[in-house]
Amino acid sequence: MAQTLSDEPRAAILSVHTSPIDQPGTGDSGGMNVYIRSVATRLEQRGIDVDLFTRCRGGVDHETKHLTKHAHVVSIKAGPCEPIPKNELPRYLPEFLGGVMRHAKMNDRTYDLVHSHYWLSGWVGNALRDLWGVPLVSSFHTLGKVKNYSLAPGERPEPAVRIDGEARVIEASERILAATPAEASQLVGLYRAAPEHIRLVPPGVDHTVFTPRDRDDARSRLYLSGLRMALFVGRLQAHKGPDIAIRAIADAIGRDPETTRDLQLAIVGGPSGHEIGEVDRLIDLTTSLGIADRVVFYPPQPQERLADFYAAADVVLVPSRSESFGLVALEAQACGTPVVAARVGGLPFVVDDGTTGFLVDGHDPKAHAARVLDVLRDAELQARFGVEAAYRALRFTWDGTADEVARVYRDVVSA
Repeated sequence: MAQTLSDEPRAAILSVHTSPIDQPGTGDSGGMNVYIRSVATRLEQRGIDVDLFTRCRGGVDHETKHLTKHAHVVSIKAGPCEPIPKNELPRYLPEFLGGVMRHAKMNDRTYDLVHSHYWLSGWVGNALRDLWGVPLVSSFHTLGKVKNYSLAPGERPEPAVRIDGEARVIEASERILAATPAEASQLVGLYRAAPEHIRLVPPGVDHTVFTPRDRDDARSRLYLSGLRMALFVGRLQAHKGPDIAIRAIADAIGRDPETTRDLQLAIVGGPSGHEIGEVDRLIDLTTSLGIADRVVFYPPQPQERLADFYAAADVVLVPSRSESFGLVALEAQACGTPVVAARVGGLPFVVDDGTTGFLVDGHDPKAHAARVLDVLRDAELQARFGVEAAYRALRFTWDGTADEVARVYRDVVSA
């Protein structure tokens, strides 16, 4: 076994298509980035050191950045050192594999296990499993079959190469980390994963950042004093449902002008790499619905600033067409803000319907609007939801997630 902190396992963590140090909400960055970075920086405290391998998209090939003393991000050249669409990445996976192996050899690094995030990383992880003779742990964050069952109108289905790739990684993995019981069921039911290989490891939230704060103060810092606010946070892609949020607010305004007379919808996030025109389409939608003056688009925000958006909001909309977990919903609730979310994927695991917010069956904007109005019309309900949301969010911590990940690492290495 490699000699590491306290002779604990050393892990090679793979995140090919997006870097854990990227700003969430831009390009392909999102909850997965937050997850990897939050866990990696805490594994050191548990005696485990990690190298995080990601594809170079600017800067220097094999450049190493230090998150902590024993957690490093290593950029590997695979294709051009610039952002490229995910559907073009499979051709560069062999080059990425070679780069990881060269880095390990040149720096005399050995690893006790490989942990891959997303199916692209899983392809590399599966190869390293065989080449290094170490166990493979995999996390998928989203599943192609699940996404294909819930496509937005006009949305491109996930290709067969992804579906096949996920199946191969699942078969090769000693352990598969599922964020929710729903994801565990999907792995077994759709991909025939062995139940004994699955471990339930929910993501967490940083309660030093995402915590209840005074709503008026938060609005003042955002220059939104005197307004009520509904909020959407996430990448601007059809699958996340920003169009549903816009249509829901338009319906709420039309249905109850008095309650919504000072309501604004804030949309925080950027487009995915292959959906550059999405912002223009959403702006056109607000114009066609006659609410262009009620919707404000903000770029992705750093964590502390994002917490102000959550705290300033009366309600957060999460109308995703599928969602493996729902980190936005958890962060909003940790800030004491009710959530109106689609009843899909992991969201019922995060949102307690009728207690911390509302779950809506389907994606009819009118149904989401009705629940938004329920929150806006009842100040006592909104306050009660907010208190309960902040309390129940305390169940989820990144320390707890890191503890479970470390336990899985030790388990597969000792086995």
